[in-house]
Amino acid sequence: MFILSSFALISPIFAVFILNNIGQATVASVGMAVTIQLFTKAIFQIIVGKWADEEKGNCRELNAMIVGATLISLVPIGYIFCRSVIDVYVIQVLYGLGQALAYPTWRVLFNRYLNQDKAGYEFGVYDTMTSFGMASAAAIGAYFAQNYSFNVLFVIVSIMSFIGSLFLISIFKQETSCPVFLPVSIKLKFNKQTTVK
Repeated sequence: MFILSSFALISPIFAVFILNNIGQATVASVGMAVTIQLFTKAIFQIIVGKWADEEKGNCRELNAMIVGATLISLVPIGYIFCRSVIDVYVIQVLYGLGQALAYPTWRVLFNRYLNQDKAGYEFGVYDTMTSFGMASAAAIGAYFAQNYSFNVLFVIVSIMSFIGSLFLISIFKQETSCPVFLPVSIKLKFNKQTTVK
């Protein structure tokens, strides 16, 4: 939810950013940028989902979700360094890949930990909170872009997304048996050994 809400800061003014700040950009460039992101997500999330299903438990889902969330967190910083339409397209590929890794696996894990007797209610609460967060973020993002700069906005979004990624890492506290890609695994294994002693 934190990651979705943070990117809602950008969504309303993404087209304005490209048209005003990227050399030789056109309205067609904006459409192509979004198309590249969505196509990348659509293609890779099927591959990620199949890969995650090949192993029981939550380890692959957790790893994919954290790597994806981290990639998404880097996307706004990438926008700061974009100087051409091609640069934007490359960042959009990374954005789509991050979404393909993070979003399907998050939904799988969310569904696994649902109270099945109240699944509709819990999904409703999650979607409502996400919608409120995104609605608020859209207004705030437009304000920051108009009164400060896009770079300031992108840094804020990146920080918020990274905080969301740290929240996901905290899930590993209940999954200490998972081999993970991140240095946090060292700490978790150490804690597990000291507990056994």
